[in-house]
Amino acid sequence: MIMPMFSIAATSGTGANPTAGAINVSFSPGSVPKLQSLQQWSPGSYFATNAAWRPDLGSASGVGGTPPANAGSGDLFNNQYGFTFMGNGSTMMSFVPTGKSLGIKFLSASSPLLETYNYVNSQNRWDRIFDAADSQVLWNGSMWHSYFTLPGSAPAGIYSATFEIFIANQTFTAGTGFADYSAAAKAATKDANFTPALVNYTWTVVPEPRVGALLALAIVFGALVHFRSKKRAP
Repeated sequence: MIMPMFSIAATSGTGANPTAGAINVSFSPGSVPKLQSLQQWSPGSYFATNAAWRPDLGSASGVGGTPPANAGSGDLFNNQYGFTFMGNGSTMMSFVPTGKSLGIKFLSASSPLLETYNYVNSQNRWDRIFDAADSQVLWNGSMWHSYFTLPGSAPAGIYSATFEIFIANQTFTAGTGFADYSAAAKAATKDANFTPALVNYTWTVVPEPRVGALLALAIVFGALVHFRSKKRAP
């Protein structure tokens, strides 16, 4: 996984309940992940019919032996990037202020084809988020990996997206996993007493499958547990 680490450095208040400060980010990715199709990640596999992500990520009927009932649009996808927060109650790693929460705002993407989804396996959840510039979610600070997708027909090249992490004047509401995109969350305002942080994610799309990548990056596919392989014994 390729994870930026966010923390809050307090300039007033206490580490337990800061009233002003800045969000810091530590992020030094050692590689650029690929957006790839299901058959590139795991040749011959297909998702269960009832998997919420199947219509988007599933291979077309017949591709890799995919039955019609398990077919999908064949989107490219990746979930190696994520968001994680560290707070220990000190002024350099403060907790989130009382009555507030962390927020993530989508600022821009290099292509309008790039989409983001909140995936929650236990809820069979696959919800589109960050569907427009300046759209946002609230985040509970847990390690959260959203899924990024492109149509299978997207041209090869480099794709990127930029996000802002801020302190929101709104509490987090559970129900959709680690991200909150209720009406209140989408409308939450930014606390101007805290300087936000920016993070930029970059992916590549390659025109042909690379067998080595299927093994080295298999962890990306491993999170999507609702799949069946045509090679699996009955």
